Amino acid sequence: MSARNRWARLGLGLRAGLAVLLCVGAAVLAVDLSDWRYVRFDLTAAESNTLDPAVADVLDKLPEPVVVDVFLRSLDYPYDAVFQQAKARLLGWLALLQQARRAQFEVRLHDPKDFETIKERQRALGTEGSNKLVVSCGERRDELELFGELCTIDWGNPSDERLLRYLLQQGIAGVVERGWKPGLPFRAAELRAFHGEELLTEALLKVSSGRAPKIYFGKGHGEPALDGGAPGDFSRLKGALERDGFELAEWDPLRAPGVPADCDVLALIGAHQPYQERTRAAIRSYAEAGGRVLAAPDLSELNEGRAGGIVDLLKESPFGIVTRPGIVCQPFVDYTGQRVDGSEDCAWLLIDERGLQPTHPLTEPLRQRGRRVKFTFSASFESAGLQADSALALPLISSPSDAWRDLAPYDFRHDPAKGEKRERHTLVTAKELRALKAEDGSVKRGRLVAVASAFFFDNESIDVNRDFVLNACNWLAEREFLLRVSPQKKSESFLDFQRSRARPILTYSLLLGLPGVCAAIGLAIFLRRRS
Repeated sequence: MSARNRWARLGLGLRAGLAVLLCVGAAVLAVDLSDWRYVRFDLTAAESNTLDPAVADVLDKLPEPVVVDVFLRSLDYPYDAVFQQAKARLLGWLALLQQARRAQFEVRLHDPKDFETIKERQRALGTEGSNKLVVSCGERRDELELFGELCTIDWGNPSDERLLRYLLQQGIAGVVERGWKPGLPFRAAELRAFHGEELLTEALLKVSSGRAPKIYFGKGHGEPALDGGAPGDFSRLKGALERDGFELAEWDPLRAPGVPADCDVLALIGAHQPYQERTRAAIRSYAEAGGRVLAAPDLSELNEGRAGGIVDLLKESPFGIVTRPGIVCQPFVDYTGQRVDGSEDCAWLLIDERGLQPTHPLTEPLRQRGRRVKFTFSASFESAGLQADSALALPLISSPSDAWRDLAPYDFRHDPAKGEKRERHTLVTAKELRALKAEDGSVKRGRLVAVASAFFFDNESIDVNRDFVLNACNWLAEREFLLRVSPQKKSESFLDFQRSRARPILTYSLLLGLPGVCAAIGLAIFLRRRS
């Protein structure tokens, strides 16, 4: 090989290397430019990669960047398939949000194998568990469960106790019906609906809102401890409310007679001692001035006939809610499949969508997602209706029609001789009070949510009842995020061979077009070589 050829080859190699370096530099520059000016085009027919304008507006108005921590852990067979479907829908929606607004939205998908890192991050976020995501904006956070909130799952029929026990161990609320019977054929789980578009947008609104609403819990009258870890205390309730963006404090009327001025919601739950007259007067004045009250009497107040407590307070104006004595019971299904009574199990009520009021913002979301609520040893309220002050008390949650009020002495048996009737009983009621005009000319209506049992909020029940409690507190605080977001549609593209001209076009293209192109290319090469 001559020296001239060697230098020529070397020159070609240098030019090729320089071209490669220029291409790499151009690629790096293109990446930098894309970060500086990010432009996306959605070429799908259903615009499935385009954000709803309402969602884009929420992202654009975020006061600071939002971080979404995703903690997922796969389910075992035969529920791994439905887990993968739910995971794909969730991650697809999060990817769309991140790609659309990369500067405002960050997704952190945690590897379930990295146990120590997950524990450290969850400790910083104040949460625990798996198959959930936590939305954070500064110090404000909101938590969403994959199953039961983001995704509505029909869990089918487990068919044997091993699968049933596995589902229950996952801590998924409302997995199995109370009347499940062994021996039925297995039915696979199925993803019924995905609510990520709406719920994630609501979470963004919550964490990006201004001042955190403040809930004051009554103190000094034998209420359960807000920080206590015993089954009857409220530590899990406190954690759920704080994660939802509320600020919690306690109000002791024996030390400060008036309701605090910065109180957005006043929670009076499970008092074991009567209130002083001045305390009841302060609460009534607060409600009449547009205040918001969440109230739940303790069963002992009715059993002992104690005057001056929450039961008497609810009966007074402006509330007008009468609490009826007796424990609401219903027959339960024993291991033989028979509906029986005479056991304390009758006082455990699991209310599904049939007992939830439709159209109301507190209960309609639970109906749509197939959620349930649990009551234990609960009293009831008189049938709600139009009160003397023209304010309507609406029953939100009612017992099944085969339930009865078990009157003292409690034997948990339906006894018509004691006047016990099988009928629906109101367990939760809501009421908007008369609107009064303030000195500055503004008008604000007071609101009340009354729950017939303080056990509804304790550490044993709050995991099942959490969604309703959060909805109630948000409604009371007028923290209602009713933004409607259209769900993303799956893109479905297909050729209709029967009712369109696609078939002959495709046929002639395959039979004549492709062979003709190949023949033309071959002829051109042949003529070029001949010349």
